Amino acid sequence: MEEETRYFYQPDLTGAIISWCWTFLIFIAGLVVWLEITHFQWITAVLFIIFAALVFFEVKRRTVLVTPSKLTFSRLLQKDYLVIPLADIRQPHFTKHTMTMTVNGEVLSFTFSQRTVNRLADLLRRQRAKGDH
Repeated sequence: MEEETRYFYQPDLTGAIISWCWTFLIFIAGLVVWLEITHFQWITAVLFIIFAALVFFEVKRRTVLVTPSKLTFSRLLQKDYLVIPLADIRQPHFTKHTMTMTVNGEVLSFTFSQRTVNRLADLLRRQRAKGDH
């Protein structure tokens, strides 16, 4: 049986900024409605609840499932997962908190914790060493 490990991630910087800006726009809309009406309304509560739910899902739903043969990225609003076989990863580049790789000519970048980046780098090194023999 394959060993599976799950890690949390955020998309590349541009995608993360856009996603979080849209999320905070809902919060700001709730705040504006609240201040315009001068007392707390049900619509304000709904907007704040939507904001809280989106924040929860943006943090907890973005996970990558790592197996010895592939990486499976779950996404926030898409039901199709991004599945990347480890053999298809070209030019992996790791920094303190990011992993950038080329897959089928497309450059993908993800943000992880430092510990996760180190583990993924080790996994790819082992995979390459195994493939060389």
